[in-house]
Amino acid sequence: MAKHALSSEPTSTHSLRARQGWARRLPLVALALVPLSYLVPAQASDEFSSGDKLRTLYSNHFSFTDDGLPQVTIEIMGGQREIKLEGVNLIAMPDGEGGARFTGIGNWTLHLEQSRPARLQEWIVVARFDADENLDTEVEVAKWKQSGHRVKTFEIGTIFAVQGKVLDTRKTLIGIDPVASGKGLAKSRQLSERHHINATFHTELLRRPSGTIVARNGELEIRNPSVIWFATKVEKDTITVKNVVAGGGGSQLGKSKARDRRYFGSVYVTVGSDGKLTVANAVAADDLLSGLVPSEMFPDAPMEALKAQTVAARTELLQKLGVRHMGDPFLLCATQHCQVYSGAGHEHPRTNKAVRQTRGQVLVNTKKELVDARYSATCGGHSEHNEFVWGGDADPNLRGHYDGPSSSQWSKGVSESTVSSFLKQEGGYCAHTKYSKGRFRWKVSATAKLLSRRIAKKYSSIGNLQRIEPLRRGVSGRIIRLRLVGSQKSITVEGELTIRRLLGGLRSSLFTVKALGPKNQPTTFEFRGAGFGHGVGMCQLGAIGMASEKHKVSEILGHYYRHTSLQRLY
Repeated sequence: MAKHALSSEPTSTHSLRARQGWARRLPLVALALVPLSYLVPAQASDEFSSGDKLRTLYSNHFSFTDDGLPQVTIEIMGGQREIKLEGVNLIAMPDGEGGARFTGIGNWTLHLEQSRPARLQEWIVVARFDADENLDTEVEVAKWKQSGHRVKTFEIGTIFAVQGKVLDTRKTLIGIDPVASGKGLAKSRQLSERHHINATFHTELLRRPSGTIVARNGELEIRNPSVIWFATKVEKDTITVKNVVAGGGGSQLGKSKARDRRYFGSVYVTVGSDGKLTVANAVAADDLLSGLVPSEMFPDAPMEALKAQTVAARTELLQKLGVRHMGDPFLLCATQHCQVYSGAGHEHPRTNKAVRQTRGQVLVNTKKELVDARYSATCGGHSEHNEFVWGGDADPNLRGHYDGPSSSQWSKGVSESTVSSFLKQEGGYCAHTKYSKGRFRWKVSATAKLLSRRIAKKYSSIGNLQRIEPLRRGVSGRIIRLRLVGSQKSITVEGELTIRRLLGGLRSSLFTVKALGPKNQPTTFEFRGAGFGHGVGMCQLGAIGMASEKHKVSEILGHYYRHTSLQRLY
């Protein structure tokens, strides 16, 4: 029977050979006859089985499972020379669901031959519009062309049309003057300063990568262009990927930080844009959330807080589809850039319940668009405006405000004295949960010598650090620009996260600083601060505090995301 099965080989794009001859290979090869429709929807498998196997992987396409859940592709690990998979009766599908299926003992080792990296370039994004704002787009394009720039428009995002409901996340980007891959960030910053705009960059895929994926299982070897899919016979079984670096892609963190991780759904190994192996997980959104929510919020938190976290995470997940990683063979990464994802095995009965009870619920604004539902661990008593943390336009749903029952702001404005007074207060929903210690208020110290070395490593030597001077704070009091004064020169540093990292990984940039030691020769800097994270959107400890006071999920989300409402998408 195996021989007859193999005789159909010319109809597939894969080839199969035994390294030690047909006689030894035949007993190990069997075509899997178990239906796999729950793993890859028919529409997706048809597209993945087309002549150009990377076309869909390198697009903003996504599909729905048979039971109506969005199925997303998320990176497990990239930049690899070898991938090892384990599982009970794993099924290898060179052509996706629609083609041949091969089962074996469950352990596969994959490598890449004759690979070629992608060719990418980055356009500087000077404006973005909703997909239906055609006239405004044309005017903006004409303006930049008249100024002598090379201009191109790009559409990102996608349309959700489920059960008669339509949500459109599409945006039109206007890009100018493309540069080589890796140069877009610096160029966009230069353009922002020159034209006083909030420029970003967009990656354009000029040529997809290529290579032959070689998968071996004992005597069985499968060779296939570009991608091989793997699935399990039983729906809730998992696939183990060996030596995954914690937090997602790449091996740059070293094997010492790697561990084996399990994944629901299906797994595919493909050619990344760098011309090396990438392994990714195609998984139903709610299965992903079941593993994600327990890592975002304490599972023993009140149920209404867990529901709020689930809705925010689902909204943020769907809102990012088709918007990020345009030059990669997956929709989302597994790091904080998208959403931290570690696969199966992290589920908890209480968070699973929150996922089930909020099935399909998302947060929408007054235009019925998906909200950019950011969240952070603890706002410290006051949340922040989005533009002060990431730049860009002010989002009416992400307004910083006092984290309490009133909407009081700083009564005397934000200054060093008012921030110092605020840090002595203990009001707000996030102040008195059982998780607040060390997150709501904190104090740390760092030596001047250590900070001087960190500054020299990141920028250039400024001599001995003498003073740290906040130059601009956001509405929450978070520092978004500061001056570092040294014995040789001074530099200005911008960006909430950049500041936190440079000063030793502070919990937030909502802090005051005091120099200890002789004047202009301090030995130590003492930081007193509030909060943990950027402070934009939902305060997770604040949500727990509100739920403890019997607020419902809609009230919690309405407090943190102004002018929004719940809608069930599926």
